[in-house]
Amino acid sequence: MVPEDQAPLQVKKPHQKPRFWVLGITGALISIAVILAVGSFVWYQQNLQPASSSKQNIRFIVKSGEGNAKIAANLEEKGIIRSSEAMVIYLRLTNKSASLQAGTYVISPSNSVQQVVDHLSSGKTDVFNITILPGRTLTEIKKDLGKYGYSSSEVEEAYNGTYNSPLLADRPKDADLEGYIFPETFEMSASSNLHSLFQRSMDALYARLKADGSIEKFKQKGLNIHQALTLASIIQKEASDSADQPQIAQVFFTRLDSSMKLESDVTFHYGAEKLGVEPRVDLNSPYNTRLVGGLPPTPISNMNYSALQAVANPAAGDYVYFIAGDNGNIYYGRTLQEHQANIDKYCQKLCGNAF
Repeated sequence: MVPEDQAPLQVKKPHQKPRFWVLGITGALISIAVILAVGSFVWYQQNLQPASSSKQNIRFIVKSGEGNAKIAANLEEKGIIRSSEAMVIYLRLTNKSASLQAGTYVISPSNSVQQVVDHLSSGKTDVFNITILPGRTLTEIKKDLGKYGYSSSEVEEAYNGTYNSPLLADRPKDADLEGYIFPETFEMSASSNLHSLFQRSMDALYARLKADGSIEKFKQKGLNIHQALTLASIIQKEASDSADQPQIAQVFFTRLDSSMKLESDVTFHYGAEKLGVEPRVDLNSPYNTRLVGGLPPTPISNMNYSALQAVANPAAGDYVYFIAGDNGNIYYGRTLQEHQANIDKYCQKLCGNAF
C-alpha cells in the first residue's frame, strides 16, 4: 500500500500544440495556388483575344524553318497578336505545334489567336488591297506601307529599283521617285514585292495621261511630264479640293509666264523636311520658290489625278495671287493691293500659306 501521505506520481503528458496553424498555412497555400491558377487562366484567355479592333490588313511572312516561338514573336512585334507566350501555349494545348506552314499571308489584328493559327496553317497566299494616299511624300508612303507589313528594307529596295516606264523619261538622273507613285488602290498578292506595285502604278498613270491627251497639253504649255508632275504636286499641297486646283494652276502659270517666282510656301516646307531643319521663308534650298525662280527640281509629293488635269486644263483668268483663308476658302487677287485686302479680311491665322 502506498502511504496516505505519499500521493501517486502524476505522469505529465507532452504538451500538444493545436494543429490549426498547420491547417491555416495549408489552406493559405491552396488559396494562393488557386488564385495563381485562376489568374494564369484569365491571363491566358485574355491574350487569346484579338490584339485590337483594327481591320488593317497586315502582310506577314512565315519563313521555311522558323520555329513557333519565332513566328509568335514576329506576330506580336507586328501587333497582330497580344502575347507570343500565350500563342505558344495555345499551340501546345491544342496539339497544333506542327501545323504552321511557311507562306505569305495577310492577317488582321482583329483576329483571335485561334483564327491566326488557323490562317497560318492553310499555307495559301492571300490577296489584299493596298491604298496609296494622295499628297504623300516618299517618307510618308514608307510609313504607310509599313502598316501593311512591308519592312523598311523592302521599301528602300523598291525605291532604289530600276523601272521601265515612259513616265520616267524626263526624270533627272539624280532624282528619286518623289511624285511618281500614283495614289490609287491596288490589289496585291501578299507574295508580290513593292517593285511590281510601283511599276503598275507608273504604267497606269502614263496610260491615263496619254489616253486623255494630257501629255500633249503639257507640251503645249512648255512642260515635260516631270515638270508637270512637279507643278501638280505643288497644286495638290496648296489645295486638295479638285474644285480649287484649276484656278490655282492658272495663278502659277501666270506667274511662270511673267517670270515671277511661284512663292509657294509648301515648297520651302518640303525643302526644310529634306534638310531636317525648321521651315523658314529664307531657307537656302532649291525647293524654296520664294527665293528661287521657276519650278523646284522635283515634285514635292504625289498628287490626285485632278491636280494633273488642272495643269493640263487650267482655269481661265488673270489672277496673280491667292491665299487660303481662315475659313478654308481660297481667295484670289489680280493686284498686290487686292491680295493684301484679302489677307486683311480673310486671313488672320493662316497667312503663312499666302505668297
